[in-house]
Amino acid sequence: MVRYILPVFVLFLLAQQLSAQCSDAGACVIGGAPAESSHQVSLRYVFGSSGGDDALTFNGLQFDAAIDIYDDAALIVRLPFTTVDGPLGSASGIGDLTLMWRHGLWSDHNRALSLLAGGRIATGAVNEEDLPQAYQPGLGTNDIIVGLSYDTYAWIFAAGYQLSTGRSDNTVDRLERGDDLFARAGYAYTDIEDMTLGLEVIAIKRLAMDNVLHPAVDNGEMFVDVPESDQLQINVLAKSAYALSDNLSFLGQIAVPLLQRDVNIDGLKRALSIAIGAQISF
Repeated sequence: MVRYILPVFVLFLLAQQLSAQCSDAGACVIGGAPAESSHQVSLRYVFGSSGGDDALTFNGLQFDAAIDIYDDAALIVRLPFTTVDGPLGSASGIGDLTLMWRHGLWSDHNRALSLLAGGRIATGAVNEEDLPQAYQPGLGTNDIIVGLSYDTYAWIFAAGYQLSTGRSDNTVDRLERGDDLFARAGYAYTDIEDMTLGLEVIAIKRLAMDNVLHPAVDNGEMFVDVPESDQLQINVLAKSAYALSDNLSFLGQIAVPLLQRDVNIDGLKRALSIAIGAQISF
């Protein structure tokens, strides 16, 4: 067992030195739940830090569920509760609800192609404590998410698009995000008793610069683009799952960037991101 835990521990140490981050506004749900015929419910504790001189610290719980409705179709649900602390103060609350419908298009011998469609619903507050958008539990827009995922016994490939609709009502920034193009590829090593280790590469490209309220305009509204807010991000995600029983598993994951995003106007940048939790399958 020690020889399997050691690589995960090494990855944890690497994450302390490198600038792990996630700029995901919701599209990472595509390919995040395997296309298998069982119900899955999980609860994770998520810690993150944005890094930099004005670092934000994120602590939260994330509920995920993949519920089979009928053969080759499932409902995917994600809902976080987050507390954000930073130099300007602290804000907390329920985040945005993500709902996705996954429909199998084709399957054969542990291989499956699935279509995913749904969105992120603006259930999270955006004006807690009158703080900027980066501190808020919600993004303030109702977004449309579509994508495809291809699963094999060991590999996962997925791609998707997130359409951001409208502008947040946050009174400080009035953020309007650009759309996101998303892709992931991963491999899961399962030939270990009671344990699965996985490694994924995730790429997210914001297709337009984010747009915010000009801070120097007192009367009326003037909006400006945020320079370099459309950067490409590429992350490596290490995942592990240890089966405590046939239906209960312990989960862990760590992210490390290959290509870093600098701008954090939306509050999605991370200098360190760790998640641990449990999953029930039935």
